Amino acid sequence: MSALPPRVAFFGNNCKVLECLSSVSDIIAVFTRPDDGRDKNVTMVKDYSSPLGIPVFQPTKKELFSYTDFLQKADLDLIIVCGYKFIIPKEIFLIPGSGTINIHPSMLPRYRGQHVINWAIINGETETGVTLHFMDETLDTGDIIVQKAVPIDFEDSANDLHDRIYEEACCLLRQLLIDFSNGKRLERKSQVSLNATFFKPRKPEDGLIEWDKSSLEIYNLIRALSKPWPGAYTYFKGYKVVIWKAHLGEHKNATDHGKVINASDGYLQVSTYDGQIIITDHEIVYEKDTTEVLKFKKGDFFQ
Repeated sequence: MSALPPRVAFFGNNCKVLECLSSVSDIIAVFTRPDDGRDKNVTMVKDYSSPLGIPVFQPTKKELFSYTDFLQKADLDLIIVCGYKFIIPKEIFLIPGSGTINIHPSMLPRYRGQHVINWAIINGETETGVTLHFMDETLDTGDIIVQKAVPIDFEDSANDLHDRIYEEACCLLRQLLIDFSNGKRLERKSQVSLNATFFKPRKPEDGLIEWDKSSLEIYNLIRALSKPWPGAYTYFKGYKVVIWKAHLGEHKNATDHGKVINASDGYLQVSTYDGQIIITDHEIVYEKDTTEVLKFKKGDFFQ
């Protein structure tokens, strides 16, 4: 095989990965989610691709099949997938001669599924990782090519961890494609399904804070859902209160869970099952056209 860069199509919305691909491959096309104008990642992918003359397609799930003929004629070496909205059908992922590679933010077979960066923090993990694996017909079960562990620091938000994972992903992908260009065969290692764990997509109610849980569990939930995710939340006098940032307070058993111990501007000290959470950034979601302004005081309770 010559040292020509591989011909690839990219399916996804991660611009860092797209930039990495453009440095070591010939990108024939980019497929990303339909644009509703609210996803900045889609905008970044389109803005990056346009000056390079890379065509960008945004089909719905049903429309995706109509691109089968285009991809078959593109003489692709590989398809690279990272965070694509839809499950790619077999008719497409079997097209490239050397397969379709998915980038998954965990150490497969652990944490198969969706939103696994968030779930890893919620579950109090101290380590996760990134895996490059071949795509097959079942979600996240394909043979592993390469993977690397990534530590989860105690202060990490999901966004911190996300960025670190995909920095490692780009390093792995860049070296993989350089080796591929030089004729190296891609590794394949079967996953051990007995070791697998699977997580479903987050639902809005998964972000509700239960104040009778431990401070650590609540802290993990808050940092796992902080911006740009929707945020962990609670209720006060019927209003939704989103907690963006917090840290652990004094460790002390309490009978009044969710009680405001102290309150000042930008600072709330709230009791939990085994201690206190110190809230340093929160947002009250007011109803439209409301004129009420909520003030927290010592002795108040979150619902």
